[in-house]
Amino acid sequence: MKTETLHIRVKPEERERLQSIAGTRRLSVWCRKVLLNELAGGASIAEELLTLRRELSAIGNNLNQIARRLNTGEQVDIAALPLVIDDIKVRINRALRRVR
Repeated sequence: MKTETLHIRVKPEERERLQSIAGTRRLSVWCRKVLLNELAGGASIAEELLTLRRELSAIGNNLNQIARRLNTGEQVDIAALPLVIDDIKVRINRALRRVR
């Protein structure tokens, strides 16, 4: 049960900006989640971003291997590459929506 009150003062334009970011959620609910690290960041988003960073690093390594093979004249099948890139973009956008 919530029994404590927390007051903060903001400028009118700051309140408008906060409400804009909160969207359709009640501003108090959104602020509580942000302040308690349940919405905009926290450990869960940090872990997700770390996972994405590892995946991007692995993709970079794969691209370097492909470039190395192509430079030696070897044939390389890159047909699946656009699908992999699209999947990564979807995951990055999902993580970014959780941060905003």
